[in-house]
Amino acid sequence: MLQIGTGKLFTREVEYRNNLKGIIYSNLRLMRDDKIETVGGLLIATDTFRESNVLIYELEEVIEACGEGSGFLVSHGIASFILDFSSILSFALNCTASPSYTLTERLLSNEIGVTTHATPNKVVKQTFDKIIYCQESDKQFLINFTRQLIGLERKTYLGVMRAIQTYVTGMQRIADDFELAYTLLVASIESLAQDFDGHQATWLDYAQNKRRAIDAALSDVGEDSAERVRNAILQNEHTSLGKRFREFAIQHITPSFYREEADQAINPLTCFDLHTTLSNAYLARSKYIHNLKKLPKPVDRDTGYTETCRIENKTWLTLQGLSRLARHIIIQFIMRQPTVEREPYNYSLERSNVMQLKWAPQYWIGRVDFTKGSGVIRLEGFLSIFANILEKTPNESLADLTDLLTQLESNIDSLYKEDKQAFIALYTIYNLILKKSQRLDNAEEFIRKYERHLLSPNPSALITNHIVGLTLNWSIEEHHDCLMKYFKERDNKMCFRCPQIFESGMLLQLAERYREAGEIAKAIELIGKAVENYPSHTCLRKFETDFKTEAKLIESNKILLPQIEVEESNN
Repeated sequence: MLQIGTGKLFTREVEYRNNLKGIIYSNLRLMRDDKIETVGGLLIATDTFRESNVLIYELEEVIEACGEGSGFLVSHGIASFILDFSSILSFALNCTASPSYTLTERLLSNEIGVTTHATPNKVVKQTFDKIIYCQESDKQFLINFTRQLIGLERKTYLGVMRAIQTYVTGMQRIADDFELAYTLLVASIESLAQDFDGHQATWLDYAQNKRRAIDAALSDVGEDSAERVRNAILQNEHTSLGKRFREFAIQHITPSFYREEADQAINPLTCFDLHTTLSNAYLARSKYIHNLKKLPKPVDRDTGYTETCRIENKTWLTLQGLSRLARHIIIQFIMRQPTVEREPYNYSLERSNVMQLKWAPQYWIGRVDFTKGSGVIRLEGFLSIFANILEKTPNESLADLTDLLTQLESNIDSLYKEDKQAFIALYTIYNLILKKSQRLDNAEEFIRKYERHLLSPNPSALITNHIVGLTLNWSIEEHHDCLMKYFKERDNKMCFRCPQIFESGMLLQLAERYREAGEIAKAIELIGKAVENYPSHTCLRKFETDFKTEAKLIESNKILLPQIEVEESNN
C-alpha cells in the first residue's frame, strides 16, 4: 500500500490529501524530539511507554481522482500503511517494530517459547534487544532504503514486499517455532529467486532419475517428437528449485558480507562453505514443509549467536547466520533494481480490503451471448438461482430468459458441443418449470427436436432428468459412471457445477435405482455420499439413519425439500 499512497502510480490528478497518524511499538529508540523523514512516512520519537518505545508514524496519503463513473474513495486509513512501514522498519534496521503492543511485548520479553525453550534475544542478536539506539547511519540507511524500495517498478515492489514481510514474520516466529522461522527465512529468498531469476529450464535441470526413465521411454521415438514431449514436461514442472535458490543467493552476495558486515559475527559463513550451507538450508525447509522434520540439534537451540555449526562434517547455518544472510541477499537485490519516478498502473485491486467477486447470475444470465463457454456458465448460474428459490432464499426470483432463449433457437447448431448440451438443458428446464401459458412459443417443438442430446449419458442430461424427470434408458451402470464422471470433472473448463441440493438429489436418484434392483449396500453407499456432499442438511442425515434401519422408497424431493412437500399437502 505504501507505493500506492505516494501517488507514483496515478494516471489522474490528486483529489484528496490526508494526514494519517498511528503508533508503532518498537525497541528502536530515537532521541527526544528526533525524527526520521522517509518517502514512506515520518517517524517521530516519544517518551518510553512501559517496556517498549512508542514511535509516532505520520503519512500524507494522496488519493487519486476517480474520474467518471460510480464509486469514490476518501482514504484507505492508517492500518495498511502502518503494517507495511513496520515491516520495512523491522527489516531495514534489524529491530522489532509493530503496531501491535502485545506482539512487541511478547517478542521483547524474557518469556521462553513452548517448543523453543529459549528467548528470542538469546537466538539472534540485536533484533530482540530491549533497546536499540538509532544511530545517524541507521537513519540514513532507512531513508535511502525506503526511497529505493518505493522507486521500484510495481511488479518488483510487490515481490520484494512479500519477501520482506516473510522475512519479518520468520524473525517473529523465532519466539515460538524455530523450524517455521527457519523455513520462512529460506522462503523469503526463494520467493525472489522464483519470481526474478529469469531461469529458463533445460532438460538437464529435470530430476535425474525421472529424466532417465523418460529418456528410456522415448528411445524409440523420433528426436523431434521426443523433444516436444520433453518441452511439454518442462512447461508444467518446477525444475531445480533448490539449484535456482542457491544460484540466486550466490549472485546477490557481495564482498561486504564477508568483511564489514562480519566484523562482530561469531563463526561467520565462509565462501567455500556457502554452497553446502545453502543446500542444507533448503533441505531443512523441504523436510519441514513435507514431513515437519525438526532442525538438527546443533541448529535447533540457543547457539550463543554463532552463525554456523558443523554437523556430520557439513556446515549448517544457524538462525543467526541465516537471518544475516537472507537480509543481505534481499537488500542487495533491492539495491540493484532500476527505479522509476512515475509508473501509470491499475492498482485498484491491490488496495487494502478490496477483493474481486463474481457478479450474481441474475445480473447477467439473461444477456444474449453465444461465445464459447456461455452455455455452461449460464446453466450453472440458472441452477444456483433455482436452488435458492427451492430453498426459500429471501428476495430470490427466476430470471427472465425470454430474449436469450428465443435467439438460442436460431443459434443452437453453431455452438460448441458442451455449450450446446448446456443450453439445451437450460432451455428445457426453464420452460418445463414454467406454467404452460408462460413458456416460449416454440418450446415444445424445440425440446422435441433436441431431446436426443439429453438422452445420451452426459452431465447436462443428468441435471435435466433430476429436475424435470426425463425418461432415460441408461443402464444403471451407465447412470453411475456418468454421475461419477460429473463429480470428477465438474470444476474443469467447459464443465458446470450444480448446487449441493441438486448434486445430492442426483445421488439419491441413483440410490433409488439400486434399491429397486435389490442392491441395498450400494444404495446406502450413495446415500452416504449424498450426506457427505451436503453435511448441513439435517433431514438428509436423519434419512440416512432411518434407511439403514429400514430400506424404504428414496424420494429425493421429500428428503431434501420437506418444506415444499408440506406446502403442497396443505394446498
